[in-house]
Amino acid sequence: MNNTDLSLGLRKRVLYSSIGLAIVVSAIFISVAFNLSRDLGQSLEFDHSNKMLLQLTKSVKAIIFADEINEFPLNEDVKKELIALLDKDVIGFEIWINNKHIKLKNSSFYSQDDGIANAINTKKSSYGFIENETEMLFWVYESSSNDDLSILMVNKTHALDKAISYVSNRLFITAFLTFWLTVWVALFISALLTKRFEQSNERLKYLATHDMLTGLPNRAYLYEHAQSYFNPESVKKHQDLNTLFAVYVIDLDKFKDINDTMGHLVGDELLKAISKRLCNLRDKNSQVIRYGGDEFVVWCDDLNENDAISLAEDIVLLCRQPISVNNYVFETSVSVGVAYYPASGQKLEDLLKNADIAMYRAKKHRLGFQVFQQELFTRTEFRINLRGQLNAALEKHQFVLHYQPKVQLPDNNIVGVEALVRWLHPKEGLLMPNMFIDIIEQSMFVHEFTRYMLLQAIIQCREWLNNGIELPIAVNISPYNLMDPELVGYLCDLLKHYKVPAALIEIELTENASMVNIDKTREVFLQLKKLGVKLSIDDFGTGMSSLAYIKHLDVDYIKIDRSFIIDVVTDSRDEAVISGLLVLCQKLDKLTIVEGVETIEQANKLASLGCTLAQGYLYSRPLSAEGIVSLLSKQKVETDNEIININ
Repeated sequence: MNNTDLSLGLRKRVLYSSIGLAIVVSAIFISVAFNLSRDLGQSLEFDHSNKMLLQLTKSVKAIIFADEINEFPLNEDVKKELIALLDKDVIGFEIWINNKHIKLKNSSFYSQDDGIANAINTKKSSYGFIENETEMLFWVYESSSNDDLSILMVNKTHALDKAISYVSNRLFITAFLTFWLTVWVALFISALLTKRFEQSNERLKYLATHDMLTGLPNRAYLYEHAQSYFNPESVKKHQDLNTLFAVYVIDLDKFKDINDTMGHLVGDELLKAISKRLCNLRDKNSQVIRYGGDEFVVWCDDLNENDAISLAEDIVLLCRQPISVNNYVFETSVSVGVAYYPASGQKLEDLLKNADIAMYRAKKHRLGFQVFQQELFTRTEFRINLRGQLNAALEKHQFVLHYQPKVQLPDNNIVGVEALVRWLHPKEGLLMPNMFIDIIEQSMFVHEFTRYMLLQAIIQCREWLNNGIELPIAVNISPYNLMDPELVGYLCDLLKHYKVPAALIEIELTENASMVNIDKTREVFLQLKKLGVKLSIDDFGTGMSSLAYIKHLDVDYIKIDRSFIIDVVTDSRDEAVISGLLVLCQKLDKLTIVEGVETIEQANKLASLGCTLAQGYLYSRPLSAEGIVSLLSKQKVETDNEIININ
């Protein structure tokens, strides 16, 4: 039902209710007025008749007692004299005197009335009305005990009929005017109510479909407004014109940090400023919507692919401009996901979902914007499925450890291994860490997962010790594990239970992660150091921290990231960086391990620079525990059937 139908229905209900009320009020008014007019008429009738009876009584007494009439029936002259005294409206006049009954006028119409009969029998003064089909009569009976005279007079009503007729005429006119006045008032009120109702409806509709903070249309508006776009005719139109309908999902980067640090009022003002900027992009074919929180949606119709890309670039560039809010200046950035209709979906839900997937990829890789591609959905769906299988994978021990050797330069003897986790997935096969580690770190299983890896590494270390192999194992932990208050205690219990020397376990933490909270990292590292385990900073040189921060952490090893190794043979700048890091670590009494060594040339160059420990595919890919035992049976690592010679 639309607003017009509701408005018409409301007006009808108000009108009908008002008319009904007018009729009821008029009926009550008529009834009350009629009763009042009748009571008034009766009162006037009684006064008139009573006065007339008093006069008649005096006259009758004068005639009867003056003439000393003692005999009945009266003679004709006396009757004529008495009858002459009566009004023309009197139809009954009877006298009782000295127990004699004289009927001057008589009618059978009233002779049977119970009220009259009772008054005569009891000889009590009384009055009343008698009504037949054609007229109404008034009677009054007056009895005097002093002279034993009683008189009954019955006459036609005069004042009562006049009062009722008078009131009825005016009552009809009043009721008629009241009825039509009520109708017109009802029409006016219904029109006024309808207008107010329509205004309220419009206000409620606006509130339901618009965001109160920014004034932009909201998600409800988007879904309502988009219904006309998603149909076969719209698809054919875009295909015929070779145009695109694009949906842009826009998310502010690091908005939560601003909101939490500066307060919600500043955050709200920032959102309003961003919304105004986005509105500057609008044209007749586009619409800006606040989708929720710090997310906005822009949709634009009748675009070609170049225009769609250009609009995405404009959004990114426009939002990067500094914004002044409450005396603060913010340099914000946004991540934009783009989905095309009908190529990326023929329903609004599909377009928004796919644009959201593209937006998160743009945010993760700092791309600014990303156009949705089908492989993004496949990858996202795959990751969502993996996230839902983490608990089962832990329970069924699907995570296994492979080990990559660390060798000592220049003789290439294996001096330790790094434990690298693999997911032995029942359907997908062997999955590498880059496919699931970040999922685990963002899940509730991060502490349980790390404890499981430590348990497996320590069990393996114990097995090797039982076979006479003393080989240190390095285990990577997540920065989130530093927040686990039971981590150190759990590791201590494992070492005691399996009787593994603490020096055979090495804990690795990436540099950028370890620098997030230097005080907390230092606190946990000190506790681990007391246990006797080795500590290392992994991927050193790629993080956000200053190199000077390493002086605050009591670690044993610094692992130089592979990104500096790739071009060390050909790029003098990488060589200089590594030389500088080696000198720094030597001054700080830290051992260095270079990662990602893949060629003999790289190994020779690193050895010539003073590197003493290395790790990479040149020496071995990650192997199972059995593969490591087989490799250890050889005194030197063979690569491509050659012994590395650094001389």
